[in-house]
Amino acid sequence: MGVGIISAIAAAAFLLPVIFGINGKLTTPESSQCYRGKLYISNIGGLPPDKKDGDGYILLADLKGNVIKRKFITGLNAPKGITFAKGKLFVADIDTVVVADPETGKILKKIPIPGAKFLNDIAFDGKRTVYVTDTQTNSIYTIDTENFKVSLYLKDSRLQGPNGIAFLPDGKILIASWGGGKLLLLDGKDIKVIASGFETLDGVVALEDGTILFSDFSAGKVYELKGGKLKEIYKGFSPADIGYCNGILFIPEFMVNSVKAVRVKK
Repeated sequence: MGVGIISAIAAAAFLLPVIFGINGKLTTPESSQCYRGKLYISNIGGLPPDKKDGDGYILLADLKGNVIKRKFITGLNAPKGITFAKGKLFVADIDTVVVADPETGKILKKIPIPGAKFLNDIAFDGKRTVYVTDTQTNSIYTIDTENFKVSLYLKDSRLQGPNGIAFLPDGKILIASWGGGKLLLLDGKDIKVIASGFETLDGVVALEDGTILFSDFSAGKVYELKGGKLKEIYKGFSPADIGYCNGILFIPEFMVNSVKAVRVKK
């Protein structure tokens, strides 16, 4: 990256306007991701966020904020991060990764992750492997999308509660550290801090030009890191696992049951 370690204190306010919001039909929204012109929002349901109560679901909306089907995928416990790979939807659900058909909402497979306690975010490397973070055990697991084999990729206390995960265009991995308030870069299994001084980092996305967007849940802020410069681009309430497509950033606000959409200026 070549940006060095950047302190959150250096951020300059540059707040983006809200295009639309989805309210009223969400129950503790955690992740908001788009795929083939539709928006998929994971809803944990009742708290705590690690309770196996079966009331979690995924809501389906269009990219203008219109709800297509509130409970599109049901039978989940506390679904969090969502990604898409090989035409399938993968969602992290406490100690299991659930695979579903993004067109019909039908659950195709449930993949238990041995030893996992709090699976949080999930990302596809664009080839054949899905990566999923476990915040409570400082671990990252991989799932082979061809045979669904699970492997422990990395377990390291320096991850400090890994939450958000995303891939940069060069294949390196970004991790948003919940416990450490740091943005981390994984080059292979080498861990580097590229931004620090935050509260509890949650979601992270990487744009095609290498711009990084990431959310600070406790501070209620979303930041942009571009060309070594840090900007605060959004301030709201408990922003969780953000998603991005077509110039729009989707921000689930966990504690107020809302998803906001803002246009990211390039």
